[in-house]
Amino acid sequence: MSAGSPLVFRPSFAQRAMAMLLFAGSWLVGVRALAQIMERLPVLRASLKVAEAAGDPTWSFWVAVTAAFGAVVLGSFLLLGTLVGVLMVEGSQVLVDDLGLSVEHSALPAPLARRFGAGRLLWKQVSRLERSGPFFVLRGGGDATVNLRKDPTLRFLLVDELERLVLTILERSPNLKHED
Repeated sequence: MSAGSPLVFRPSFAQRAMAMLLFAGSWLVGVRALAQIMERLPVLRASLKVAEAAGDPTWSFWVAVTAAFGAVVLGSFLLLGTLVGVLMVEGSQVLVDDLGLSVEHSALPAPLARRFGAGRLLWKQVSRLERSGPFFVLRGGGDATVNLRKDPTLRFLLVDELERLVLTILERSPNLKHED
């Protein structure tokens, strides 16, 4: 491989389509759940009025409203998570050249991309390759002669030809620690 032509690993069309379907499905489920909650609010309000008129306790109404509010908040966080996942899959690529490798998340803003694992590692800096949740993680710190403030950590979600990428990392990283 020459220095002018790095290998580029990106998610395949099927992987990107799967991420979009997951996001669209999450969106549709969230909208449907919110519609059901909004549909049931007049019934809950009428039940509250009847219970107040009869002098019965209304704590069950407040439990139902609190549960509905909690479900909307939880659904919002899950939807935001699937949106970030779609953006990471759509815009991520791993570039491999003679000096090292870099991970780019071009669909995310730069500070957020760096937080989610975009960056560059030289081959002699790669110390560990591991799996953490849905991410593949490359940890830096393998070479003590390279002075960095913080050991870099690169993360990527999905790429096509993952086996080829992992084998390339294993072949070229002299300081990689194998953990079984």
